[in-house]
Amino acid sequence: MTEEITTPAGRTEPLIARYRGLICDLDGVVYRGATAVPHAVETVARLRADGVPVVFATNNASRPPETVGDHLRGIGLPPGGWSVVNSSQAAAAHLAQRLVQGARVYAVGGPGVAHALTEAGLTPVRVADLDDAPVEAVVQGLGTDITWTELAAVGRVVEGGAAWVATNLDLTLPTPYGKAPGNGALVALVQTATSAEPHVVGKPQPALFDLARSRLGSAPEDTLVCGDLLHTDIEGANAAGLDSLFVLSGSSRLRDLALAERPLRPTYVAADLGGLLAPGPAVPAWPAAHLLQLGPGGVPRVPRDGHPGVGHGSGNGFGDGALLQAVVATAWAARDEGRPLAEDAAAWQDVERRLGIAAPP
Repeated sequence: MTEEITTPAGRTEPLIARYRGLICDLDGVVYRGATAVPHAVETVARLRADGVPVVFATNNASRPPETVGDHLRGIGLPPGGWSVVNSSQAAAAHLAQRLVQGARVYAVGGPGVAHALTEAGLTPVRVADLDDAPVEAVVQGLGTDITWTELAAVGRVVEGGAAWVATNLDLTLPTPYGKAPGNGALVALVQTATSAEPHVVGKPQPALFDLARSRLGSAPEDTLVCGDLLHTDIEGANAAGLDSLFVLSGSSRLRDLALAERPLRPTYVAADLGGLLAPGPAVPAWPAAHLLQLGPGGVPRVPRDGHPGVGHGSGNGFGDGALLQAVVATAWAARDEGRPLAEDAAAWQDVERRLGIAAPP
């Protein structure tokens, strides 16, 4: 290995040019609350102008797609060329294939759950109406006003034989004030009172990816997934046979990426969504001759002429995020060879700083 490194030879067109459709996560990738992630709006607008369809796929089942669309337009995303699907719709699609039209389904969660069931031709039922007639299934999704009574009723109905579908098992979700309990935490509460196991449709399961890809009309090999969470976006993309771009603009950090086992490793990495518009060598195919040296502290040595803004070009001969990719490729090679890597978060945060990658606020 050497620090006299040049950019690996390869394709020079934008990464997204290799694909005919994009499945993109939202929180941490496109927005953080009411604020757009840097470069996200401009990138999606460019994709829209170039005719690349985008489906935003989110595990958050609480809001109807129209409400999420309003959110996206509110941060400046131009209309047209994109759509939104959520895990409530994946749950409703799953049940619509198995139940008769109009079947009664107990809907637990925010407005997005009932909206998706109605859209699929099913009849959403709230807890106050459970005694009127039996229900054939339960869809449990996230909601900020879910009560103990609603959760207790899930267990009662499931024990009575109704099918139980969970929109996702995310244990936490990001808020402006830090992490809060996600739908997975509420599902776990119900599981303590029942012997049943829910059928899960959200990431990393394939159902949401399949639904999003059906909207795109693209084959698996022509579809790229972009996300910021290794255990949902990237693991799910790998399980579905889809290429993926991992971005460091959200919750998972460089340490998580460097220490990731094979099922959690993405095809490409970038600082943010703007990496779609830059040449992107696949990290697993990174040439061994271009790996960095591994320092005694267990982190790859970033060349001293590394330049801030690694996601959008650099002055060290790498360019367009390739130095970040070299860091990750070096870490994976060391891990696969059984060489020790630093597990201390501070060491990887220092590498992020030297790469010019800002941690989310």
